[in-house]
Amino acid sequence: MTSHALDSCAHPGGVAHPNSPQLKLPLRSRKAQRRTLSRLLLAFWITLLDPQLGRTDDAGGSDHHDNSAGGSVFDLIHSLAAVPRTRGSYEVWLSDQANTQGISLASPNGTHGGKIRIYDSADLDLPTPINNPLVLDVSTDLFPDAMATTAAPVSRMHGILTSPDSRYMALNFVASGHLGIVDGSSKRSVCLFRTTGTSTGRQNHMSFWTPNGDSLIVANQNGRMLERVDVVRNGAGQIQEFVFNASASLDFVGGSGRILSQPIAVDMDPGNNIGCRINGSVPDNQSLFTPSNTPKQDPSRPLNTVICPIPSSNGRHAYATLGGGGMFVVDVQATPMAIVADYTKNVINAAGCGGVEAEGYMHLATGTSGPGISEFTVYRFGRDYPSAPAFNATDTPAPVAVWGDPDNGSLIPANNRDAHGMVLVDDALHIFDRVRNNVEVFSMHEPWDVLHPSSSYDLTSSGACGTTLGTARSNDPTPDLGTVSPLGDTIYMALRGPFPLTVSHAAEGSCPGLGLIRRNPITSTWELAHVLPASVIDGTGLKNLSDPHAVIVRMNTDIQNVPGPLPLAGSAMALAWSRRLRRRLVQQRRP
Repeated sequence: MTSHALDSCAHPGGVAHPNSPQLKLPLRSRKAQRRTLSRLLLAFWITLLDPQLGRTDDAGGSDHHDNSAGGSVFDLIHSLAAVPRTRGSYEVWLSDQANTQGISLASPNGTHGGKIRIYDSADLDLPTPINNPLVLDVSTDLFPDAMATTAAPVSRMHGILTSPDSRYMALNFVASGHLGIVDGSSKRSVCLFRTTGTSTGRQNHMSFWTPNGDSLIVANQNGRMLERVDVVRNGAGQIQEFVFNASASLDFVGGSGRILSQPIAVDMDPGNNIGCRINGSVPDNQSLFTPSNTPKQDPSRPLNTVICPIPSSNGRHAYATLGGGGMFVVDVQATPMAIVADYTKNVINAAGCGGVEAEGYMHLATGTSGPGISEFTVYRFGRDYPSAPAFNATDTPAPVAVWGDPDNGSLIPANNRDAHGMVLVDDALHIFDRVRNNVEVFSMHEPWDVLHPSSSYDLTSSGACGTTLGTARSNDPTPDLGTVSPLGDTIYMALRGPFPLTVSHAAEGSCPGLGLIRRNPITSTWELAHVLPASVIDGTGLKNLSDPHAVIVRMNTDIQNVPGPLPLAGSAMALAWSRRLRRRLVQQRRP
C-alpha cells in the first residue's frame, strides 16, 4: 500500500499522477476531473467515518466483505490502494474467540469463525476514545476455504501476534489447530497452516515470532508438540516464503504411534509472490526421554500440553511452559528443535502463560490450572542456556527469584487467584489477575535474587466495566492478555465475556471488549479508564457471546507520509479535507 493519498484513485476514467502528461487536458475536463476526485474522496471519508458503512456491525453481520461482483465497501477500500485505510501511527488488533458462523436457533452458540477488531490509534488516543473498529470475520473475510483445503474451518482464535517489523500478523486458532498469516497493511490473508495431528490431538494455542522475525514458534497444545514456521527471505530481505518446517517439530511426549497426520499448508494469495509450503515430514517415534535421560512426561511432568513458548531476545531459545507443570527450554534454531533444559512441577507450577524478558532475565508467571485452584507465582530465569546438543541437568539452574502469593493452593470461593499475561512498562512488570481483577507491579531492578510486588492497582475501582446482554454480573473486567501503547501511557487489555469459551473456571467477565488502562500523568497511577464493548449475539438474541482473549499493537509503518489524522467531526469536516486535498493537487500542477 502506498503512503500518499494523491498517487492514484480507482475511477472509471482513471486519474493520473499529477506529473503525468495525461493531465494536459482542457480546463473544463480538468475541472470535471477535480469534481469527480473531490466527490470520490468525500464518499471515501464518509465511509470511514460512518460505522454503518465501513465496518461490520458488532451483532455478527459482515456486509462490507461481500466477495461477489458488484463491489463492496471493503473492495472499494482495497481498490483505493493509494489512500491508506488508517491515519493513526498504530493499530490495535483484538481477537475474539466467539463463533460467528453457524449461529441459529438450533445452534445458538454457532459452530466456528471469530472476529478481529482493528482499532485505529487516532480513535483510541482521544480523551474519550471512539469505538469504531474495522471488523473482519476470520472465516468469511480471511479463510473462507479452510474446510475445503485443510478439512476443518478456522475456530477459536486465541490470539494475534505481529512480526517484529509490524508487516505480518500471526493468527492462532486453538480449537482447529490453524495458524493464519495475514498482511497487516492490506488486511489480506497470505498463508494458512494446520498443525500436526497426534494421538492426543491438534491445536495452536499460540505462536511467537523470534525477535529477528526469522521464525514462528508454534505451541501445538493438545498435540503436545513444539513446531516451527521458517521465514525465507531473498538477498534484499524481502520475504519469499513461509515454510512450515515439519522436520523441526519436537514431540514433548515421544513414542510410536504419536503422529497421525502431517501439517498442511495453503497459499491464500498465489499472486503476491510469497509461497506457503511444508518442508519435510514430522517423524514418529521420537525419544521418550529428555537429553538428561529423564522421561519427557511422567508424574513429575504429568501433562505436557504446550502453553506458551516465549522466545529469548537472542532468538536461540524458547521457554515452553506445560499444562501440568514443569517447563522445557528448547533450542529453537536446531533442526529438529531440541530440549536443552528440563524442569519438573517441583520447580515450575502448572499452566503458565505469560513471559517477558527484562534486564537480562526471563520472567514467567503461572496461574490457576483448574477450578478451585488459587495460583499466582512469578519466576525469574537467567538466559545462559546451552545450544544443542549440549544440555543441562534436570531442574538446573533453578529460578533466580520466585514470588508466590500466600493464598496459592487455597480454595477461596469466587476469589481465587489466576495470574495470566504480563506487560513491561518502562522498568515495571505488570501481571494481571483474571479472577481478582487486580494487577501486581514488579520493579525491574536490583537485588535480582529478590522478587516482590512494588505496588498493585484494582481494575474495578473506576467502574468503567459495566455489564452486557445475558448476564447479571457487573464491574468484573476479567483481564486476559494485553499490550502497551508505543508511548507507554496506555495498556490495552482484552476483557473476557460472560460465556468464556476457554478457561471457564477463571475467565468469566461482565464487559467483553477492549479495555484501556491509562496512566495518570501527574500521579503515575493506573486505572481502567475506558471499555470499548464488543458483541456477538447468539441465535436467541438473549446473550452476548463475545469473548476477547488477546490484543496486540501493530505499527502503521506504511503510512508515514499521510498529512495528518482523519477528521472525526462528520461529513462537513470530511468535505473540508476533500477540498484541502484538491487544493494541494491543483498547487502541484502549477509551474
